Amino acid sequence: MDYVFEGFASAVGLNPKSLVVQVALFYVILALGGVLFYLIFASLSYTYFFKLREDTFFPKTICPQDVAKQARHEIWIACSSIPFMAVAMLPAPVFAYRGYSKLYKRMDEHGLTYTLMSVVAFFLFTDCLIYWFHRGLHHPVLYKRLHKLHHTYRYTTPFSSHAFHPLDGFGQGVPYYIFAYLVPMHHVLFLCMFVFVNFWTISIHDQVDLGGSILNTTGHHTIHHEQFNFNYGQYFTIWDRIGGTYRPAMKTHSSVY
Repeated sequence: MDYVFEGFASAVGLNPKSLVVQVALFYVILALGGVLFYLIFASLSYTYFFKLREDTFFPKTICPQDVAKQARHEIWIACSSIPFMAVAMLPAPVFAYRGYSKLYKRMDEHGLTYTLMSVVAFFLFTDCLIYWFHRGLHHPVLYKRLHKLHHTYRYTTPFSSHAFHPLDGFGQGVPYYIFAYLVPMHHVLFLCMFVFVNFWTISIHDQVDLGGSILNTTGHHTIHHEQFNFNYGQYFTIWDRIGGTYRPAMKTHSSVY
């Protein structure tokens, strides 16, 4: 994140050491960058799977007009929510940039082996927190106020990926920053993980299942949207198995197998 921030600050001729500049530019990166990332990559996924390869992945199973209408609504939800998510999330990257997190810049500070293991720790740690937070969101009190918006449609598209209530999206993003404040991780690697997380979120909503039982694939997440009370995990099915909420992915028309 540091390279992105400093490069952006230099490009517009601002002092990256100013707190006001840091707050303003990190907001732009999170809000505008988040919207652009979502629109570009969700659109690419939607265009490829739902348009160009529709006959392969969705033969006679969807109404293009209905899906297009749904996609427009999901885009509106996401693009309306992401700027507010950015406000809630803003303190985390600002204070991380100011040196209060465990992110580090020199690779030799912890070594290659540790750096690779930090990736494993990142996925295991955040998957656990997101599972329990996500499961909590399905409590009736929270569901109708926060999470129901994401479940507007049982049939998901790549545009469903970021269509959250702002507080819902904020809550599911917090575990990544909690990790950065508790566990040392190279700052470029953390940025890569953050980008990967967003790619993954798009991929598990595209209805195209790659198969698997340990990884929480699109098939598992599709069941979550169809049946609500199963498969809360983000990357793995481990916590669903422990918590008794696991349901195996079903082979559907959108499976690549």
